[in-house]
Amino acid sequence: MAQKRLIVESEVHALARGSELVIGKDVIITPAALDAAFERQIRVVRLDKAVDGAPPAVQPATNLWQRMHQGEGTYVVQVKNGRATVSRLTDQGPIHFGSE
Repeated sequence: MAQKRLIVESEVHALARGSELVIGKDVIITPAALDAAFERQIRVVRLDKAVDGAPPAVQPATNLWQRMHQGEGTYVVQVKNGRATVSRLTDQGPIHFGSE
């Protein structure tokens, strides 16, 4: 069995605010790290390989609200200075979903 990499809160705090954190199937991110990513508006992207080994399909960029309507979920919307930031709540914690 392959060893999994663990991402902790301090690693997320070392990233630039508003950046993107891409994690693969072999990575575990702690709930505290997810909370820190949410607070720092860092988008967490999970890359899970497709069954045939191909990279996951890239969805076309659409309006944030349209993306929310494409699938079910629980979302948190924060509005600061006229800008909306949306996070999707998951079992692993909140994940930055997008901003407008």
